[in-house]
Amino acid sequence: MFEKENRVSKRLSYLCCFGWLMLLLPASLSQAGSSPIILLDREPFYAPATMTILPGQSIRWHNQSMQPHTVTHDGCGRGRNCAFASKHLHPGERFSVRGLPPGIYSYHCEIHPFMRGRIQVKRMVPTPGTTKL
Repeated sequence: MFEKENRVSKRLSYLCCFGWLMLLLPASLSQAGSSPIILLDREPFYAPATMTILPGQSIRWHNQSMQPHTVTHDGCGRGRNCAFASKHLHPGERFSVRGLPPGIYSYHCEIHPFMRGRIQVKRMVPTPGTTKL
């Protein structure tokens, strides 16, 4: 019986420590999910046109326009590294990318080159006052 109580006590102490850890982490780190970008038929075309994320976060484009579009990294087809390129996204279709290394990624629509967007992947920097584990 004592052994069972000891296990319960350890579990509670782990949960308590986990709760404190979540309070100490910056909100942007504890909410590393996906960031949505909507494709539109009018300016800004990609909404938001510029987005900043952390490494590990995914970006999801959703075509809510009435036309097909693409999401194509500017490096594709120009002798540089192509970080991402979608197929033609028809109305209602989605495209996502995850795990981009830190840097700036300008992109465009292959069908409508005037449609432009930019993603900045920032390095995680410790926030003053947080505890290193």
